[in-house]
Amino acid sequence: MANVVGISALDKESTVTLVQDGVITWAVSEERLTRVKQQRGFPWGALEMVFERSGVGPGDVEAVCYPFLPAPEELALRRRRAREHNRENENKDGPANRLFHRLNLFRELRRDRRGVLPFSDRELAAGLAKWGLAGKLHRYPHEPVHAANAFYTSGFSRALAVVFDAYGSGDTGGVYRCGPDGIEQLAAFPWPNSLGDFYSRVTKALGFTPDRHEGKILGLAAYAPAGEVFDLVRPRFEVGGGRFFYINSHDPFYVPRLARRFPREKVAAAHQDTLEEVAVGVVRPYLRSTGERDVVLSGGVTANVKLNQRIAELPEVDRIFVHPAMSDMGTGTGAAYLYLAERGRARPYKLPHALLGPDYTDAECRAALEEAGLAYTEPADLVGEAARLLADGKVVAWFDGRMEYGPRALGSRSVLARATDPEINRWLNNRLKRTEFMPFAPVTLPEHAERCYIGLEKCRHTAEFMTVTVDCTAYMREVSPAAVHVDGTARPQIANRDATPRYHDVLARYHELTGIPSLINTSFNIHEEPIVCTPADAVRAFRQGHLDYLALGPCLVKNPADDA
Repeated sequence: MANVVGISALDKESTVTLVQDGVITWAVSEERLTRVKQQRGFPWGALEMVFERSGVGPGDVEAVCYPFLPAPEELALRRRRAREHNRENENKDGPANRLFHRLNLFRELRRDRRGVLPFSDRELAAGLAKWGLAGKLHRYPHEPVHAANAFYTSGFSRALAVVFDAYGSGDTGGVYRCGPDGIEQLAAFPWPNSLGDFYSRVTKALGFTPDRHEGKILGLAAYAPAGEVFDLVRPRFEVGGGRFFYINSHDPFYVPRLARRFPREKVAAAHQDTLEEVAVGVVRPYLRSTGERDVVLSGGVTANVKLNQRIAELPEVDRIFVHPAMSDMGTGTGAAYLYLAERGRARPYKLPHALLGPDYTDAECRAALEEAGLAYTEPADLVGEAARLLADGKVVAWFDGRMEYGPRALGSRSVLARATDPEINRWLNNRLKRTEFMPFAPVTLPEHAERCYIGLEKCRHTAEFMTVTVDCTAYMREVSPAAVHVDGTARPQIANRDATPRYHDVLARYHELTGIPSLINTSFNIHEEPIVCTPADAVRAFRQGHLDYLALGPCLVKNPADDA
């Protein structure tokens, strides 16, 4: 068996993927083990867990694949791209704005020498040396690995791959034609023309944490039309010929000035509308010139589910697929596939699920509860009991099977609630210490999906991974209003019984009791913590979140505070 290990970019979300004979069998993010959100550095614990649980050892590994070039090459690419951008940027805006842009860009380049790229190289070298894997390292440019992770897990025989990202190997994304002969680059988007940086800047200007809270901007954008703010934001981009140019990309004052002048909802909407218009303007020429009608998406920007919906809705598109770990978390996966593709051993397959992390025995679940001093029962029909509790309006934390790969909870580490009362969003946000502007996402029975959502036929597989929004039907808005955003969309997960049978069956039994085929599914974690991994993590989050019930393996726990 060919064992290829992918290690993701080490600046954040360090993740280990094991690809065996072209199929992902393990993927574990270090943050889930350290409990530090977006953990950076070498994934010591994740690699040890993958080796221990898979039975694969360092001597069995054919290659270790990494999604960045050596730091000196990366830094040289950044300096070259900055010079090219400054030449093209001349006379595109007022001299003061150009000066601010140049000074800020120069300051960022100076920080590079002591920044994440040299740090990542040191971490990678130390980690691989300890495991005896240094001689098996293969490096790849960053943006093509995103194209590879999306294409080779899509199940499409050929596709147009589109990558929108913040930065990687001199670029911020690209367009690729994918097929039996591999992946061919059609265009690259040179840094600092970065849609990722563009969105991070408005995230920061509106008071949130960049590179973490972009989803809050997406949710906020639906609460007001962009109006005149769009006319101030959109001209910062020139789009044509399948490319875009970001004028004065590093001007540090432009977006903060907007944030002081206008309501934050309008500023968010202007940036969301601009993102969608620029991205669509880039994609359409390649759809027309190549004739490809299936699109695969990856890169940090494609965590923006409304952008993915806009691309899916294009008349030139038949189907889309978004890799479940679309951020840098999935770049080790893509690097492993590029290694296999170079050797003629990569074939696209339809990723059946994203449950690629560790699971825990019933005994381990019981031990965690006993250690915490929590009383529990083991109902003969746990699925039916959970469904009854949900139908009665209780909130159930659900821990079952292997942990998810990627940022979404997909039924192994989820918090479930009925979606009939919009007030549940406020209640859950308070309990989980979150501040969200989008409602929680629904999980829906597959046989009822078309009754609930419009346009799902283009994105049904990717909707199993909760990576796209769709418009909701009148029926969905009526019976599950808590899962529908103010713009009439939802980010559904279509339940997959083959992947999560008990989770699916809870929903099916809930439907039998209520006639409603959807529940709220949100990630099982407290705000600013990663999704829970172990039974002990689950017990801690259950208690801190003051949730009603915890279903942990075979065990059911009632919150003891309810009896106080």
